[in-house]
Amino acid sequence: MGENTVVNAIEAFAGTFIGIFQSLALEFGIINQFVIFFIQIMGFVISITGIMHLIKMKKPEYSQKYTAESAVKRLAVGPITILIEGLMLDFSESVFGDNYSTNAIPKAMTYSAQIQSGGDPMAGLLLAIVAFLVLVGWIAAGRAMAAFARSSDPGQDGYALTKSGFSRLFAAIILCSFQHVMDDLLESATGTKGAFSSQLNL
Repeated sequence: MGENTVVNAIEAFAGTFIGIFQSLALEFGIINQFVIFFIQIMGFVISITGIMHLIKMKKPEYSQKYTAESAVKRLAVGPITILIEGLMLDFSESVFGDNYSTNAIPKAMTYSAQIQSGGDPMAGLLLAIVAFLVLVGWIAAGRAMAAFARSSDPGQDGYALTKSGFSRLFAAIILCSFQHVMDDLLESATGTKGAFSSQLNL
């Protein structure tokens, strides 16, 4: 009798925990949209500061603070940052071969929307975990572009910032495409196509 009570309590706790995490994951999609919007705004700011560097570097009092290299770097990184959403999706599609005209888009809202449809609680928990990883991936992408923009500024360690930028960008691609990375690994291990995605109904 006591054992059944303990088991029931554990099952109830697990169900509550999964429900809480799934509810939290529904917010990941909304946060993801704001993160992408913020990254695009950041791209405009980087571009504007690049223009300002270009203008101010001609003045003697700013010659040590702004350089042609920092201006050009910001003018190059800014537009790329604005277009980061499309670039990330295209790169992920080219690497993992997924068709983003369907719903298999590496954004947190893709997985959050699937949770709302109900179904297997464990599948919902997996979707919530993937949604969280994808959200972290987009944040890492924004930080990567910020590091690239600052890498040529005077007084900054350009090598360290560039290395950090590439590391974060690589991590961002892996995290944003986490499901597709797992697909490839499981397909290679099991020989079954869509072993992971099909279980999540994606």
